[in-house]
Amino acid sequence: MYNIMHLSQHDLYTGLIAVGIIAAALICIEIFVKNKWLNKLLGRKALHLSAICTCAWAISNFENRLLLAFIFAAFFFVLLWIIRKGWMQVNEYRTYGIALFPLAFAVLLFIPAFSNAIIVYAVLILGISDALAGVTGEYFGKQKIVFLSETKSWVGFAAFYISAFIISLFYFHHFSMQGILLCVLLALLPAVTELFSYRGSDNLTVPLFTAAWVLLVLNINNFQLLILSVSILFFAALAIFAFYKKWLTISGAVAACWMALLLYSTGGYKAFIAPGIFLVSGSLLSKLNKLQKEKDGRNAKQVFANGITGIVFMLLFAITQQQVYLITAIVSFCISMADSASSELGVYFKGKTYDILSLKKMPTGVSGGISVEGTLAGLVAAILLSFTAGLFYALSFGVFMLMAIAGFVGMLADSVLGSWLQVKYQTAAGILSDDALPNSQKVKGFNWCSNDSVNILSNILVTWLFFYIFLQLT
Repeated sequence: MYNIMHLSQHDLYTGLIAVGIIAAALICIEIFVKNKWLNKLLGRKALHLSAICTCAWAISNFENRLLLAFIFAAFFFVLLWIIRKGWMQVNEYRTYGIALFPLAFAVLLFIPAFSNAIIVYAVLILGISDALAGVTGEYFGKQKIVFLSETKSWVGFAAFYISAFIISLFYFHHFSMQGILLCVLLALLPAVTELFSYRGSDNLTVPLFTAAWVLLVLNINNFQLLILSVSILFFAALAIFAFYKKWLTISGAVAACWMALLLYSTGGYKAFIAPGIFLVSGSLLSKLNKLQKEKDGRNAKQVFANGITGIVFMLLFAITQQQVYLITAIVSFCISMADSASSELGVYFKGKTYDILSLKKMPTGVSGGISVEGTLAGLVAAILLSFTAGLFYALSFGVFMLMAIAGFVGMLADSVLGSWLQVKYQTAAGILSDDALPNSQKVKGFNWCSNDSVNILSNILVTWLFFYIFLQLT
């Protein structure tokens, strides 16, 4: 039996050379920065470029792929420990980007569906395009936009996109008209992904989603390429319209476009059944309580909070073709739809609301509160979405029931976490609120835990629990 931990002489030399190159780059850049021959930003980006491109070379030359995955995973834990010690802090806030890129490489290497060629491409995009975007955005991007939590610029986006297009063109040797169009599309999703980062999280998300995107669209035929191109224009037009109508902010519109691209890549317009029902119903329900909605529309955090878990499972379904991932994706959208219906209709009917944990009366609309009307609305919404998606995908009645139950449980879990973790404030008059109103003070919860945090946490917890239970039942 083949020993996955076997280290050949070739792999030993490859690893030593890679570590040597990165160490030499680190020492040289430190000397340059210390002597002020290079500023800190350029030094940091130069190290980013040299280290990640060296990793790309190591991945393409290493023979024992699984061993290399374990090595990258080990580096993730070592670097995470170093960051927690505060030894590699580059900003006023702690960033985990330097630890997240080896984690991304480890995850890609562990998934057999991704060939080494696709992984190396994704790594090169991260190493080259991300570095160029950072430098260009810093020096030439005058207008900064907060897409998630970090400031980005359209100039930096353009630098990322153009460089990713050039890399795609030469890496895949696509110089025909159809090949050029394919490279235009290949570069798009990585560039958009880089806009959304939290404390260096793009070092994880860019290679992961880039590899998935390439795997799903690289070998499509000319007709499919044309349909994809038209679809992208259609998604962009819808996002612009939603921004114009103030349903979405700029960040929310771009996030919605990003999610639409990934959804389409997993199965065409058929993949929009469950999320489409949730989106339409959520938009209609939101009109019931207009005064409570943001005047400028939903931002990227809110869009991702309700959709990112389902998107990930749809991607896993497209990559593996295992139905359990599709079913779990539908469960994720059932949870979001049940939670949205419960919140909106609960507020609309103004029924008596109680804290789900303490059972004490509380104001309508505050996280953690439940009402009879809202709870029934959430149950009905979960049943409707699971039933419709179940019919469309020809799922059994038993699976339909499990999806509906999981959607309802996810809604309840959202209320539990909202009561337990979400920060809450109280005014001098004793009014409890999720928001820091004038003359109010914090009375419970954690500062980092917002409604968006609760939405995504409850969705992830319940969908993964469902995934595990479903595997045991089948």
